[in-house]
Amino acid sequence: MSYPAFVSDILRSARSPRVSAQEPPPDKQLVKRIAAAEDREIATTDGPEAKCIRSLLLFLAGGLEQAHRIVQELSTTDAAYIHGMIHRIDDDFDNARYWFRRASMEAATAEMYRRAAANSLTVASHPVWDPILVTDMVETSRTNGVTDELRAVLRIEFEVLLQFLWEAIEPEALA
Repeated sequence: MSYPAFVSDILRSARSPRVSAQEPPPDKQLVKRIAAAEDREIATTDGPEAKCIRSLLLFLAGGLEQAHRIVQELSTTDAAYIHGMIHRIDDDFDNARYWFRRASMEAATAEMYRRAAANSLTVASHPVWDPILVTDMVETSRTNGVTDELRAVLRIEFEVLLQFLWEAIEPEALA
């Protein structure tokens, strides 16, 4: 996937995946860079997908409050999904489940499932991608510890969602 230089640099600089509000530790400098970036540095448009991409990058860097403010202002299913991710990582699991129920993203979730099922017996034991199952996995990790399986699933979810949003604004990125 070919992202703009700014996005590629953020992806190289940030530690992934985000498994909690404090793991990996928030990168305050990266959060500032993302917040200060011009829209054109992130995407070629300023529509809701571009705002969702900014929110995802802030999420990755640990700027959960800033990411949350962005998706709260949007009424798209993409924003609802990211909203669920933010609440999941903030340990607000019931609120995360609420937002995931509001998000209907079959195109992205089919790819999430395909990739995650190849890396997770838990995901593969279900017929489709289920962000609520992933939320349950994160909640369980708070007492049992974060597993490599969970890290792989969260990384895949983030990567596929970012790719899906990017392709929505840059259809030629598919070529």
